[in-house]
Amino acid sequence: MTVTAASWSALFHGRQLAYTVLLTLGVGVHAVGIHLLATVLPSVVADLGGAAFYTWATMLYTMASIMGTACGGLFKAVLNLRRGYMVGVMVELAGWAGCAVAPHIAVLLLARAIQGFGSGLLVALAYSMVSEFYAETMRARVLSAISGIWGVAALLGPIVGGVFAASGWWRGAFWVAIPILILLGVMTWQVLPDHAVEGVAGEFPAARLLLLGFGVLGVAASGLVTPVVWRLALLGSAAVLVWCAFHLDGDATNRLFPSRPLSLKTRIGTASWLFFLFGTTTSMVTVFMPLVLHALHGVSLLSAGYINALLSLTWTMLALCSAGLRDRQVRRVIWLGPLLMLCGAIGLKVCVVDGPLSLLGVCVALIGAGIGLCFAHMSSWTMAAARLGEEAQTASSIPTIQSLGIAIGAAAAGLVANAAGLAMGIAPETVASAASWVYQLSVIPPAVMTVLAARFLWLHRQHSPGNHSAPGAG
Repeated sequence: MTVTAASWSALFHGRQLAYTVLLTLGVGVHAVGIHLLATVLPSVVADLGGAAFYTWATMLYTMASIMGTACGGLFKAVLNLRRGYMVGVMVELAGWAGCAVAPHIAVLLLARAIQGFGSGLLVALAYSMVSEFYAETMRARVLSAISGIWGVAALLGPIVGGVFAASGWWRGAFWVAIPILILLGVMTWQVLPDHAVEGVAGEFPAARLLLLGFGVLGVAASGLVTPVVWRLALLGSAAVLVWCAFHLDGDATNRLFPSRPLSLKTRIGTASWLFFLFGTTTSMVTVFMPLVLHALHGVSLLSAGYINALLSLTWTMLALCSAGLRDRQVRRVIWLGPLLMLCGAIGLKVCVVDGPLSLLGVCVALIGAGIGLCFAHMSSWTMAAARLGEEAQTASSIPTIQSLGIAIGAAAAGLVANAAGLAMGIAPETVASAASWVYQLSVIPPAVMTVLAARFLWLHRQHSPGNHSAPGAG
């Protein structure tokens, strides 16, 4: 069932070809949906109304996708991989179709939540497939292939959304995914094995999922209120709810996360914080970048979207180039990646308001390059460090925790931007003030990551052959 040859061709050899196509296609539909929405949403609101709920389409999608990724390991254990993946396909299909036929903004928001849960489930199960069907020597390459899909989506999403928005038929942008999802469902049923279900103890973790969902909702909602006191209250309550979800999960028999997922004493816990900060950094850098480019540098919104997409494109390019690295080279890029991200963030802090556009683009690309160098290798090492019996939870927790970082990073950027005056309007002077503060704040996550990457490497060295350590210590 696994391959051992560490080459790109092994991803597309025999049974591996079907697995690779299946998991990359599932992630690809999710990625295109994210990039597509930004360009089509103005047309949706112009047709259906509901401008006051403009950000809710993204907010509800993010919340639901986090809950979906959190459920990935559980769905696999209860239903098996094939049936769990089919559920994800059908739920996401219902969400895309619901968006396409929505007669009212409320229906579209509900459909976005359904779409988010299904796509989150597919992403989590895709990571689980990496852990199950690919030998450790192949995981960096298949994870890099997943990164490549995100780069393709960064190009296709704005084009597809822009074409249908310009034609006056925004619904077509949602219909276009339907045949792809039908194909994905057929492939799922034919390709994935129908293993017997061993079952798990305990009931469905509704309380933990609700705590996690409302925690993320609190983070997202903090960007919708103006008074700083209310923002801080929402962020504080969100942190408590998310902490409660993790605390309850640690005592459960059917856990959503691996053991000690946030402990800096373990490789998995340290990696979790790194994945969280990956998400935080990317969202803080990109959430206001199109507005900054348009308002301060005179760039069109379409061109600004593609400059913003440089992060995804360089992430993809460096992930593909670094996928074949081994041993000492991997150790180097795991530390070099956060360092490049830090250099890019410092550069943005300096040039985002008054600097040349070319330098700004280079800094955005540098952050993506840093992620691309090390993300797949960190993910592969984390999967390899999973305790016996926790492989599925460990794999599916990676996109879950990264999505938490994305949500919290966006909320923190919104909090700082509004406090700096952006809530009063998007005049160039207010955008400049907000950008200055946001991009100063964005330096902190990659700075912390350089320290945590060193910690992660030290812990990995302690568990390497030749060192005495407790087996399965994470």
